Amino acid sequence: MKDDFDFDDDVDYSFDDDDDDDDFGMTFEEDLYLMIREKLRDTIQEFKGKHPALRKLETSVSNFKVNAKNTDDTKFYPLAAKLLCEHIKPLTEESEEVMEIYENMQADIARFKNQRAHGHEGEFYLSE
Repeated sequence: MKDDFDFDDDVDYSFDDDDDDDDFGMTFEEDLYLMIREKLRDTIQEFKGKHPALRKLETSVSNFKVNAKNTDDTKFYPLAAKLLCEHIKPLTEESEEVMEIYENMQADIARFKNQRAHGHEGEFYLSE
């Protein structure tokens, strides 16, 4: 009896390196913006117990909204990242931890202009 799934016959081994979108249809800009937001969220969750200033940052980030209608992904996501950084910048004056997060976010934001640039390579924005 033959199985319904023959691994060698049913798996497509071809890869399209020219495709800028991943399997979920995201653009590079959307993927990068979501990565920045995820790093920010994870950092806040990980360290807010040790650094009370991150609770303020959490509130600030949760209140952040972008309204840029009729803007395509290549313009919207870089704008959203820049506005998010500007939104949290006032908190950098109150906390060294927020300043470190802000500066490390800048490394990731630079990748919008140069996709080959190295972003912040740490697991979290805030190093311990």
